[in-house]
Amino acid sequence: IFVCKFIKMDTIKYNSVNSDPNACPKKGVLKQTNRVDLTSRPRLQILSSPVLRSGPVSVAKPSKHLFNVFDGVAHPNKAALSLKAKPNLKQLWLPPGVSGRIYDSPKTLVAASQAPQASQTRGGGEGPAVKLKNLLSESVKRESKLVTGRLDNGMEYVILPNKLPPKRFEAHLEIHAGSVDEQPDEQGMAHLVEHVTFLGSRKRENLLGTGARANAYTDFHHTVFHVHAPLTGSVGENMIPRVLEALREVAFEPQFLEERIEKERKAVTAEAQMMNTIEYRVDCQLLQFLHAENNLSCRFPIGHMDQVQRWTREQLLKFWGKWYFPANATLYLVGDFERDAKDVVSWVNDCFGRIPAPRVGSPLPSATFSPSDMAASWISKRAEGGSKASSLFTSLMGGGANSGGAGAGGQNTAANAAEGNVATPPLKTKHSVRPPVEHLFGYGSLAPATAVPSQVPISVFRHPLLQQFMLTLFCKLPIQPMTRMGDLRVLLMLRIILSVFQFRINGRYVQADPPFQAISLDVSDSSREGCAVSTLTITAEPSGWAGAVRVAVEESRRVQQHGLTEGELSRYLQAILRDSSQLAGQADKIPSIDTLNFVMEGLSCGHVVMSHRDAHEALLKVAETVTLSDVNALCRSVMAFAAFYGQEEELVQEAAGNPAAFAGLGPTRCTSVVACLPAYVDNEGHSISQGAVSGRGANLNPASGHLDADTIDLEQIKSQMKQQEEQEAKAAPPGARTFDLPSEEIIKALRADGLTVTPPLDIELPSVLLSDKEVAELVLSRRPSFAPVRVGTRSMVHPSTCPNTGVVQRRLANGIYVNYRHTDNEPSGGLIRVLFNGGRLAEKVGAAADGFGAVAVGVRALSESGAVGRWSREQVEMFCVSNLVNCALDSDEENIVLDVHFVVDNGGMKSAFQFLHLFLDQPVWDDHAVTRAKAAFLTGQKLTQKSLERASVERVMSAMLGPDRCFRDPTPEELQALTLDGIKQRLSSLMHTGNMEVEVVGDFDPRQLEEYLLTYLGTVRPQPSPLPITSHPLKFRNPPRPERHQRWHLQDSDERACAYIGGRAPVRWGPINGLAGANHLGVINTSSITPSAIAASLERDAQPLGPLVGSVLPPVGEKAIMTNATRQAVTAARRAHPLFRSVILGLLAEIINSRLFTTVRDTLGLTYDVDFETTMFDRIRYSWFMVHVTSHPSQIEAALNASASVLRDVAAQPISRHELLRAKTTLLTRHDSDLKDNNYWIGLLSHLQNPLVPHKVLDCLRDLKAMYECATVEDVSLLYAQFDLRDDAIFTCVGTSGSKNPLEAATK
Repeated sequence: IFVCKFIKMDTIKYNSVNSDPNACPKKGVLKQTNRVDLTSRPRLQILSSPVLRSGPVSVAKPSKHLFNVFDGVAHPNKAALSLKAKPNLKQLWLPPGVSGRIYDSPKTLVAASQAPQASQTRGGGEGPAVKLKNLLSESVKRESKLVTGRLDNGMEYVILPNKLPPKRFEAHLEIHAGSVDEQPDEQGMAHLVEHVTFLGSRKRENLLGTGARANAYTDFHHTVFHVHAPLTGSVGENMIPRVLEALREVAFEPQFLEERIEKERKAVTAEAQMMNTIEYRVDCQLLQFLHAENNLSCRFPIGHMDQVQRWTREQLLKFWGKWYFPANATLYLVGDFERDAKDVVSWVNDCFGRIPAPRVGSPLPSATFSPSDMAASWISKRAEGGSKASSLFTSLMGGGANSGGAGAGGQNTAANAAEGNVATPPLKTKHSVRPPVEHLFGYGSLAPATAVPSQVPISVFRHPLLQQFMLTLFCKLPIQPMTRMGDLRVLLMLRIILSVFQFRINGRYVQADPPFQAISLDVSDSSREGCAVSTLTITAEPSGWAGAVRVAVEESRRVQQHGLTEGELSRYLQAILRDSSQLAGQADKIPSIDTLNFVMEGLSCGHVVMSHRDAHEALLKVAETVTLSDVNALCRSVMAFAAFYGQEEELVQEAAGNPAAFAGLGPTRCTSVVACLPAYVDNEGHSISQGAVSGRGANLNPASGHLDADTIDLEQIKSQMKQQEEQEAKAAPPGARTFDLPSEEIIKALRADGLTVTPPLDIELPSVLLSDKEVAELVLSRRPSFAPVRVGTRSMVHPSTCPNTGVVQRRLANGIYVNYRHTDNEPSGGLIRVLFNGGRLAEKVGAAADGFGAVAVGVRALSESGAVGRWSREQVEMFCVSNLVNCALDSDEENIVLDVHFVVDNGGMKSAFQFLHLFLDQPVWDDHAVTRAKAAFLTGQKLTQKSLERASVERVMSAMLGPDRCFRDPTPEELQALTLDGIKQRLSSLMHTGNMEVEVVGDFDPRQLEEYLLTYLGTVRPQPSPLPITSHPLKFRNPPRPERHQRWHLQDSDERACAYIGGRAPVRWGPINGLAGANHLGVINTSSITPSAIAASLERDAQPLGPLVGSVLPPVGEKAIMTNATRQAVTAARRAHPLFRSVILGLLAEIINSRLFTTVRDTLGLTYDVDFETTMFDRIRYSWFMVHVTSHPSQIEAALNASASVLRDVAAQPISRHELLRAKTTLLTRHDSDLKDNNYWIGLLSHLQNPLVPHKVLDCLRDLKAMYECATVEDVSLLYAQFDLRDDAIFTCVGTSGSKNPLEAATK
């Protein structure tokens, strides 16, 4: 390697070197001398060259070695030349065998010798450097099954066969027009046109009831209409042409009826209000500052609501005509087609190929224009064999580049063309760059005109609803298309770096009193924004912000300066390769929707789409070439933006002097820094809370930066600053002060002048968690064995596999129940779920050492600790990473749940069971982990108190259940009272073998699985007699009307509203005679279904559930012709089935949700989001329903009343057979699809042997599908009748936010 710098010389002496592949790498052999002319004649001197020999060389221009400096890639044995070149230098004379890449600042050429001729190497072979260079320049292999093409009218298509889910497919029609294509007076038009075209399509609506699902969305760069459909319809028809016709009508034949336009104005407004949360506003600010130099900062898809209200039909038609044409569309089809792709292409051509292509300069549609009438006309003309159809279409379809539309072309030539003076205008085409924006990138030159300058300012966003300090550092870079093996190698190294950084951050977090809550690093391409973005996000309590920033800078600087260790590189490289191998094995098990999204994003970014198997083979090849020096060179480039904020100029100078020390584009730097700060803190600098008591499950993650931009309203950004000033001008809440953090302080913390970091220490990685000797001793001392399992009326130690379900049941002698099933859903993959009865309902009421919150906090503390046996958290984490074991511990109202994902091969399943044994037998309790867990719940509680939705839910729950708070998080007082010993005692009473069931699903060898069950779970210390599980009873209240129907207001800068309706519901497990109006035979007496009878049935539901009596008969469907006695017998058997309530409640929820959407959202236009659901507890003998609706404060009462009317109108407008059939089709389709998911199977297996859930038996799995198919309208009506929906039986809460309280205004 040699380095050149500028000195006063007129010529350069250059020697080209070819190295002997068998010689020492540092020894070069001169083979030839070449003359070089550097065009700009820089004055250079070779400062050091260990492989070059001295000797004068004359300077002259070679004859055939002109080199394009923007072509080529960096290679091993790099030579760097600093070129004092002109800014417009494009080509450079280089000697034979040299390639390179030019960098912007300063003009730097990185040159590397190319492959020498075979005659120049010993034995005529290739040297290692040559082989490496050839490998990295090799193109990656494109997915062989991927079919792409373009119709004659310019429309592109992408087709890919995919087997999962079977007999179903995805069809996505992408229109290359989004919010960035809008003019200043069109902000939100792309989104509104999407609504009008999609929901106005009758053919799209007719897909309902066929098992198809359809939706649409608008983003920065495109609008997408998508359909998920079965391959065959209800009457056996081929669904692909039918879906294609629906998409054609949506995009190219819309009605644009005035009624539909007005309806969708309301829907878009409601959608904007629904999304107007504090998380939404944080995303607004991040995007605004990230893309300050282009329209991505001011063209959010949701748009301006004042503009949305003003647009005429003609304006919408013109926008549609400008952008909705064949050449500006791409159709994606992915699925199980069961036929050759050529057939699919033929259908695509038949459906879309007949749409004529408009030309540049065509007039835009007028207000009297009807796209659907036009479509019928050109189809008719074409049928006549004439050519007028094309001219008719192009005379009415949109304009070209001259009118702001897509495509290239010159002036509007329509008039001249009519006179015959001008040739036919060219066809319209889409923009070559999507999205059509320019970025300032964080690399290269510091010149203000071409890139982001050194040390960008800190942009600050303050808001009273923010609780945490959040600092986000962005670095924008151009997308590097993945087309060659060298690109894949860079991606592999980048993934290793990100993994190591996060592991080190996790190590800092487990230390006592960490100053941060989260530090995360992400590097990803974004087709929607047309760039790659590196993001470092720091989240902390306001009082600890400086310490959090210091940790982030320290670890970023450590990676940037010292890189990775050999151990880290080896471990994560092997883990990634194992993960890639598993993914390759699951290539046929990836759902079509995931595959389609992957293909769409990859093609939009310019990447070559590879099959998972080919990608793995390529990854294996490039992995062999990865060296620590290469990875650390990439560290110096990638991490520079986070490690050396404010010192960009020094890094650029360092790279100019030693470019080989950096990889890729050289040192990166911040392009924007955004600080999101709470407006107020308490007097000690901690976050404060406002509003109501927290709701259940409070856990708000920080906004994910630039990645979430689908529905962001620019109107709020403009109004926010003024309203924010009004908010901040008000006095701070009691006990609080303004959080005043100057930008200069943040800059000082980020610069961290004088901070030096030491190289990282490698961690000892355990190869196993339990040695063979330890395992042998455990087996000898505890003698594991299987115990008898109850199967029907018999007990068997080794019952055979259930022929109907494929499930195997076992019980270990120490009391652990086991259910397992082999699936090939994830080849070589598996999932273990460990269930402990108890959960939050087992917590003691009140503040005490082991009181309320002990289960929730204890589970979080165990997860925070992460240590088991004699191994530290870092060692356990690295062991799991290396063996692809992924663990998650959580608790809900009923259970403590531990999920363990594992890879079967190469000892992965064994590693998972070793971890399980130590977690169950030797958990490590850590006081610091308990402290962190308490802090996490306290933070979540404070965040929830400022959430309009969660605080409203809490009010409904409080009104229903009163002081019983087992469905909500502990208060600060209850958290403070908890102790390590008390928490440990409470969880130890639940997490033992006598209160435990294990489910295993995966692609494993059953014999090996049973061996591990005995060896590792069978040797867990037994506690055969479970202690009684504390379970405080629930009781529904009958509060006064003001508490039953509540209204409250959250002071905020933006107006939003939500409403909830809640009430009691029947439980999912129980006999038919427990229902009001039904006897033990399932016969219904509707006259006896009164409010008092309903109340009595709900109280019966609350009693403990007895054992299942008798055998479970498979359900039989009713037929049109059968005797009354047979019909009654069939009905009684179906309603006596253990699954009856659960299945019918699911169907009822689907039907009610469909009615809510049709009425409240579609017909009345009062909301964009409304849903109904019931709780589905397994052990808790209480249940309730909840309706959630969002709207504007001025319409929320109407939305609430409309939702309540829909619930009640089911009695007046009985459920139809068509509604039931549609609900059945939807749920059965979902069930068939979910059977390919191991997580779904785990849920099916859960509680099959749980004595506290006695009615869930293997027969339930056998009959699940049949129960859906056999359900009748009368069955659904019976369950609906169990809901008391009177005003004095339901609970409601309306929450509003804004600067003014609408309730006070109404009172005045």
